Amino acid sequence: MTHQNQEDKEEIIHESSDYLETFKPRSMDWSAARTFAMKNLRIALRYPANIMIWGFLPLLWFAPYILMATAVGGAETTAHFTEISGYDDFIQFVVIGWFVFLYLDNSIWGIGNNFRWEQFSGTLEPLFSTPVPRISILLGAAFSDSIQGTIQALILLMLSMGLFGVSYALTAIAPTIIVLLIMVIGLYGFGFMVAGMILVFKDPSVLTQLVSETSYMISPVNYPVNALPKPVQFVAYLLPTTIGIITIREIAITGAWNLLNFSQAVLALSVLAILFWALGLASFKFAENWTKQRGHMGGF
Repeated sequence: MTHQNQEDKEEIIHESSDYLETFKPRSMDWSAARTFAMKNLRIALRYPANIMIWGFLPLLWFAPYILMATAVGGAETTAHFTEISGYDDFIQFVVIGWFVFLYLDNSIWGIGNNFRWEQFSGTLEPLFSTPVPRISILLGAAFSDSIQGTIQALILLMLSMGLFGVSYALTAIAPTIIVLLIMVIGLYGFGFMVAGMILVFKDPSVLTQLVSETSYMISPVNYPVNALPKPVQFVAYLLPTTIGIITIREIAITGAWNLLNFSQAVLALSVLAILFWALGLASFKFAENWTKQRGHMGGF
């Protein structure tokens, strides 16, 4: 028996040595990202009723704006709103704003909070001690949040079309997917920055609420961007969602799109995506090193 146990130990050591000898550090591990995303989705979908809540809850968030606008201006859109926005249907205008903004909201609350949940579970330090590129962990969280955000946005859109009778051009589907894809890639970088801040400041509730509410206020969700003060308009255009909302809103409502304007929007979103990724990864790396040096990774 003793001889057999010794052979088993030697075999385990030999297998471990083979793994370590063949292991090579990688800048990106797609398998790890996929595994992390699937784990998050399984947790999120553990209670299927949550899927409906994801889509129904945002309806309650923007319904008060619709009711208030109806109470103040009547059932029809006011002439002033049409003049500054270029659209004559306020509900149709607002639904698109919320449809796009949900992606930003998920990137703010989801990616950063994923690491907070790992802290609560006691798995953050073991996770960061594995030889897996941090970008894989971040992207895994981002992928799962994007899938949840898409489900949430589609449910919101379907409910709004059924309840309020709004409709949009089918020709907008393809360009909308292109704009959303580039915008979401840019928002990943934004989420990386939030994740880094949460590693440093720990409690995400107040910090995340501040970032979320500020982003919501300056994004043209419920009003056109030119309703904001001039300095705030400049800041608004630094968010990928502003360009995304404006572009998708025009195509979806009018059904027509100008190739030059669309190309300019795609180019601007691409530049913002590169900028946000650079800032996001740098911020996260700094936050990770700062936290490790002080031994605060798993702290509360």
